[in-house]
Amino acid sequence: MRDELLASVYAPPRTKEPWRLEDRLPGYDLRYFSYGRRALAEGLRAAGLEPGAKVLLPEFICRDLLSSLAAVQASPVYYPVGPDLAPAQDPSLWPKAQAVVAVDYFGFPQDLAPFRAYCESTGAVLIEDNAHGLFSRDEAGLPLGARADIGVFSLRKSLALPDGAALALKTGAREWALPAQSPFRSRITLRQRARGALRLLAGSMGAPSAFTLLRAFRALRGVLRGNAPSGGPDAEFRLPEPDLPFAALSAPLSIADPDLETRRRRTLYRRMEAILAPRFPPVFKTLPGRVVPYAFVFRSGGRDAEAARILARQSLAHLPWPDLPSTLEASAPAHYRDIRLVHFLW
Repeated sequence: MRDELLASVYAPPRTKEPWRLEDRLPGYDLRYFSYGRRALAEGLRAAGLEPGAKVLLPEFICRDLLSSLAAVQASPVYYPVGPDLAPAQDPSLWPKAQAVVAVDYFGFPQDLAPFRAYCESTGAVLIEDNAHGLFSRDEAGLPLGARADIGVFSLRKSLALPDGAALALKTGAREWALPAQSPFRSRITLRQRARGALRLLAGSMGAPSAFTLLRAFRALRGVLRGNAPSGGPDAEFRLPEPDLPFAALSAPLSIADPDLETRRRRTLYRRMEAILAPRFPPVFKTLPGRVVPYAFVFRSGGRDAEAARILARQSLAHLPWPDLPSTLEASAPAHYRDIRLVHFLW
C-alpha cells in the first residue's frame, strides 16, 4: 500500500488557492532573491552597514552564510551556542558588532530576549534568520522572521522551488536604504530541471522507488564531481548563482498550501519521533503547537550507520548540519558536530 505521507517528501502536494507572503507578514516591506545569502547581504546594505563593520553570528552556523558578509565587506564575530541551540553566554559578554543574527533553527523559534538586550546596549540591528521556518509562529502567534527589524527567509527550503528567498524589512523601524526589486528570471539550470523531473517521477512512483532513484542520482553526482564536497572554504566568500530570483516568486504562490504543509510536516515529525527517539535523542524536547518543522533533528551519537538503516526502511535518509566556518571547525565542541536532519522536502 502506498504511503502518501512518505511520498510527499519527494513530491509535496500543491495548493489550489494561491497565496502571497506579503499577506502573512503585514508591516514589512518584502524583496525577493534567489538565495537567502543574497537576501541577507541586501539586508546588511539596507541597514547601512559600512565596509569593515562587524556582524555577530552564532558559532553554530553554515559557512555558506559568511558569503553574505563578504559581499558587503563585513567581518564575522561569534557568540557560543549551547546543546539546546540557545545562546550559551550572557549577551553582555558578546563581542560588539553593528548587527546581530538570531537563528530560528529548523523552524523552532529562538528566544529573542537576549538579542534585544544586546541591541539596546550596543545599538546593533537585529536580524532574524528564519531560513527554515516559513510557516512557523512563536507562542504569541507572531510569524517567525517577522519579530525583528530584518527577517530573512529561504523559501526554497520550505517550497518545491528551484530557488527562492525573501528579505523582510520592518516598515518605519529605521531609515532603510530599501533596495529595488530585481527582475525575475524564467530560466532554470540543468540540475534544477533534473530535480524537477525527479519530483514528477516520484509523485507517480511512491517513496521507495523515489528513495532508490535519489540515492542513484546522488551517487552519479558524486562521481561527476570526483566525490568533492559541494561546499568548501570558497563558499564563505562567493554568493551563489543565479543572481536573479525565479519568476514563480513574482506572482501568488501555488507551490504549497500553508495549512496542508503545516499538517504534513508536523505529522512527519511525529512519525520520525516515534521511530528514532527511542535510540536517537531529538534536539528539541517538544514540538510546540505553532511550529512547522523544517526537519526532524536528532543527535547521532556517532551511530550514523544505524540511523541510516532505520530510516532506509522508511525510504528516508539523514544528513549532517552544518558545514561549520573554517575558522571554527577545528575547535568546535561536540554538540556542534553530531546533529543530523531528516528532511521533509527533497
